[in-house]
Amino acid sequence: MRLIHAGAAPQASQYSMPEEINFPASEALRKSFRRLPAFRRKQELVKQGEAFHGLYIVRCGMLKQSFRDKGGGYQITHVFLPGDVIGLDAIEDRRYVGKVTVLETAGLLHIPFDWLEKFPGVQTDHLQLVCYLSRTMQRELTRMWHMMSQPSDVRLARFFLAMSSSFQAQGFSPSCFRLPMTRCEIANYLYMADETLSRLVGRFQRTNILAAQGREFCIKDMERLKSIAEAAE
Repeated sequence: MRLIHAGAAPQASQYSMPEEINFPASEALRKSFRRLPAFRRKQELVKQGEAFHGLYIVRCGMLKQSFRDKGGGYQITHVFLPGDVIGLDAIEDRRYVGKVTVLETAGLLHIPFDWLEKFPGVQTDHLQLVCYLSRTMQRELTRMWHMMSQPSDVRLARFFLAMSSSFQAQGFSPSCFRLPMTRCEIANYLYMADETLSRLVGRFQRTNILAAQGREFCIKDMERLKSIAEAAE
């Protein structure tokens, strides 16, 4: 039996960026946007270390960014949802920090960065501000890694709350949603073992905080979930 009834919460491939909250831009800037053909699951958008060639705006679907260190360690560092911008953390060093892969069929807009640099009216201080924002994002990533030192149940609770807020912002149910991420991908993103994730999801189910079936999740007790997320603060 499905946890999510028809019409209650669309699948991620159906999530699109509403026109009224589209990426803010002037008419001239909008003309620089290039709508790309749909990207399919497991298709690669950019490679780690690839030369920076522009920003991408997610119109629909979901993508992940992963980083592989010199020792071969693999870590998912970002999950991109509709309305998110990919590549901001690459501006400062002009290199994409990690590999970006499609989790579920995605629609994207591409903004070539060399065009932005030549855009009429763009001044040096504006570009310096963009670079500052890029450095800020890199610092935020460091802060996120620090947050990952929190207990596993806190990390998982915060993850579900973040997904809930994102779907609510898109106009969908904040309580019931389907994620294209596998349980293994969620565990990797949260810096925990697959077994730990399974154990915690099972515990949340037994205590009626969460209902889960496959990739479908329903938050049954939002207040208790928030209480867990705030426990380490």
